Amino acid sequence: MVDSSRTRHLVMTSLSHGRAGRFSPLCEARTPVRKLLLLLQLLSPPWLKKALLRWGWGAQVGRGVRIGWFSVVSGKRVELGDYCHILSFSQVRCGAVHVGAYSVIGNGVHIYGPACFRMGRHSIVGSESQINVWEDVRIGDLSALGSRCILVTHGVWLPYTEGYWVKFAGVTIGDRVWIASGVFIQPGIHIGNEVFVNAMSVVKKDLSDGTVAEGYPARPVAKMADLKRTMTPERLNAAVEAMLRHFGDAVLTREWGLRVDAATPGRLSFRRKGREGVIVQVPAADSGPRIEIRDPKGLRATIDLATMRTPLPRDPFHAALVQFLRGYYGLKLEYED
Repeated sequence: MVDSSRTRHLVMTSLSHGRAGRFSPLCEARTPVRKLLLLLQLLSPPWLKKALLRWGWGAQVGRGVRIGWFSVVSGKRVELGDYCHILSFSQVRCGAVHVGAYSVIGNGVHIYGPACFRMGRHSIVGSESQINVWEDVRIGDLSALGSRCILVTHGVWLPYTEGYWVKFAGVTIGDRVWIASGVFIQPGIHIGNEVFVNAMSVVKKDLSDGTVAEGYPARPVAKMADLKRTMTPERLNAAVEAMLRHFGDAVLTREWGLRVDAATPGRLSFRRKGREGVIVQVPAADSGPRIEIRDPKGLRATIDLATMRTPLPRDPFHAALVQFLRGYYGLKLEYED
C-alpha cells in the first residue's frame, strides 16, 4: 500500500525553468502496482502513454511530446519538454528524468539507474545507445550522442574486497557537443562546450571547451574554431540555396515522386494532388534569410533562419521541410507560440 503520511509531505521539486515537478503516490507504490503501471505503459499506444505518465508518475509532459511504441519512461520525478520525442523500443528509467524541449531519444536506447538524468534542449541520444545513471548524468543544450554510444558512471567487476578498483562518478557533457557513433565515455568525465569527439573513441580524461578529440584514449587533435567557416551573407545565401535544392531532390522528387522545377536558383515549384506549391528563398538582408512556402492563394508559412522560428506546421510541405532542415543540416528550429 502507499504510505499516505509520506506522500503528503513530498515537496514540489523544480527540474527546469523554475517550474515544479511532483511525485505521484502511484509511482512510489511497491510491486505489483509499479510493475503493472510499467507494463501498461509499455504496451499502450503512443497517444495513451502521456496520460499514463501524468496519472501514474505525476509527470510534467509538454506540448507535442511523442513517445513511441514499446517505450517506457519512469522516475520519481519526470519532466518532458515541449516537442521532445522518445522513439520506439527505448527505456528511460531513472531516479529523476528531465528531457528538454525539442530533444530526441532514438530507437532502442537504454537509460537506467537510480540517479538523475538531465538532457537539455535540442539534444539527441542516438539509436541503441546505453547510458548508465548510477550517478548523475547531464547532457547540455544542442548536444548529440551518436548511435551506439556507451556512457557509464560506475566501473567494477572484480571483487573490491580483494583489492580491485571501483569508481563511481557522474558524467557531464556541455553545450554544442557532438559525440560521434560508437564512443565510450568513462565515469567522472567532464566534456566542455563546443567539443567534437570522433567515432569509436574512448574518453578517459576530461576535454576542455572548443576541442576536437579522437582515438584510444581520446586526445585533442584540433580546435573547433579552426574547422568552422566564417559565414558572410553571400555564403549564407549559398548555403540556403543548396539546402533547398537538396530538399527538392531528396524529398520532393525521390521520396514523394514529384516533378520539381528548380531552374530558378533559390526557388522550387511543384504540384501535388492538384495543388501547386512554391518554396522560395528570401536572401539575407538586415533581418537575415528566410524561406517562404507559398501557394497560388498566397503565403502559407515562413521559416526564419535568423531567429530559427517557424509556425507549427499545418501543411505537409512545411512539416517535411522543417524535419529535413533539422535532420539533414542540424538547424535547431523552434515553433512560434
